[in-house]
Amino acid sequence: MSHFSQIAVKFKDQSCLVEALQRFGFYPQIHDKPVNLYGHEGDKREQVAHIVVPRNQISDDSNDLGFYWNGFEYECLISEFDQRWGQVARDKGLGSQFVPKLQEQYINLYLPKLATQLGGEVVATRSNGSVTTVRVLLPTQTIRR
Repeated sequence: MSHFSQIAVKFKDQSCLVEALQRFGFYPQIHDKPVNLYGHEGDKREQVAHIVVPRNQISDDSNDLGFYWNGFEYECLISEFDQRWGQVARDKGLGSQFVPKLQEQYINLYLPKLATQLGGEVVATRSNGSVTTVRVLLPTQTIRR
């Protein structure tokens, strides 16, 4: 039985997280109350999540992938097996690069949304390995005295 690890990632926006998962070809299930995750043999696990990618969408040997809302952000719940194996594609498993690639997709969706909410816009992005630099142009305010 694979052990689920909790990975510290800062997923704060549900719609951006769901869309990022969809970019990998997944159809995540969204729950108001957390539901149990299941292992590759259909065994119910103690870990619970609000957003679930069912194991059959990942690969025949995978476990569910979950995201638990802790009140501040979504915590990623991924099995050790799924972290080790796969090719980051539907029906191919997840693999060691899945979480960084998911974070990249999420950032590409979240930052423009956040910049727009602040009245600005994203003017440039640049990736260098696992680091993505985003340049945001925000409106300036003139303070008159």
